[in-house]
Parts: sequence; C-alpha cells; structure tokens
Amino acid sequence: MAQLEAEPREYRLRDGTRVLVRAILPEDKARLQAGLRRMSEQSRYYRFMSYVNRLSDDQLRYLTEIDYVNHLAWIALDPSEPDFPVLGVARCIRIEGEPDAAEAAVAVVDSHHGRGLGTLLLGLLAGAASRSGIRRFRAHVLADNVAMLHLFRDLGAAIEPEDATVRLVDMAIPEDPRDLPDTAAGRVFRAVARQELSFPHPKFHEPEE
Repeated sequence: MAQLEAEPREYRLRDGTRVLVRAILPEDKARLQAGLRRMSEQSRYYRFMSYVNRLSDDQLRYLTEIDYVNHLAWIALDPSEPDFPVLGVARCIRIEGEPDAAEAAVAVVDSHHGRGLGTLLLGLLAGAASRSGIRRFRAHVLADNVAMLHLFRDLGAAIEPEDATVRLVDMAIPEDPRDLPDTAAGRVFRAVARQELSFPHPKFHEPEE
C-alpha cells in the first residue's frame, strides 16, 4: 500500500459535512455489510445491477482483501458516529489485457446522496489509479442512473449504449488534473489533487474489534 495513504484524512463535502477517507482494509467487512443495509433497494441495484440484500463471505473477502496494484479502493467513514460507519466506497479493478484501464464503481449510502461524496471518492480513486499507471476508467452504468451518468459526463467521459438498459462509460484520467473540464466535478478533482479539501486527522482511532 506504499502508493496510498493508509491513515485516514478528513474531507469536507459541499454542505460542510465531515467525512474520513482511507484505503479499504480487511477489517472493513462488517462495515460493508452494514453499509449495504443502509442503501435503498434502488441504490443497491444501481451498484450491483441485481437485487443484493447481503454480501457473501466470498464477496466480502473480494471487496476488502485487495492488493492495491490491480485492485484499488477508498472507503468514506462517518466521524460523527462512534463506530465510524461506512458512507461510501469507490474502487477500480485493472482490466485483464488492458493494463492502463480499470473498471470503476462508486456507491454512496442514501443519506449522503447529493452532497458530492461520490465525486470526492472518484477523484481520490482517479489520483491513486494514475499513480499506478491506470489512464482510463471504464464503467457499466444503468441508463436510468442519471446522477452517475451526469457525473461522468461532467468529467468529459464518452458514454455509449451497451444495450437497451446499460451505458458503457469510458473516462480518461489525465496525468495533469488541470486538463480536466472546467465543470463542478472537474474542479473537485483538481481540488482533491491539490489536497485543498482535506485536513489531517491525527486523533482518529478505530474502535477495538
């Protein structure tokens, strides 16, 4: 995990909400399971493209025990709660045969929709991916997931129909964030790259298991 900050950093969302963000760890399994329960049926369907009510042990291992070479993931935590529940996750997995491309996905609990958390997480993920030699994100997004498609369009992504219900997203990750479009999401990405939204959080400690 040498290329990532293992210690969490505090960020402020557009409404001032505080969140802690760090690399996801194996100990986050219970958090992910609890976070899934905090997502509406629609949000779960948008993330998994199926009706998922519970993550299996194999799924939890796959989502938390990752190598930070071909699989990267950031988790956002709520510092206002004693057990630091999960608020959102962004991850990307390098595509086999295309070492400079990775499939990306973002999920945010419903209570924090519309606050810019998905944009923040995707910006942090893009920075880590770029440092790992990943130059493009691909994503499969349901056609009625208007918010996610809008986010990708705001970042200059190409979006094409994959079939009647799914859109294929192809987003370049520029080495220089200043090359991103001058849009709301592009400005967040640039601020993330300059660490203008983050603050050290030296007093953060995980609760004992």
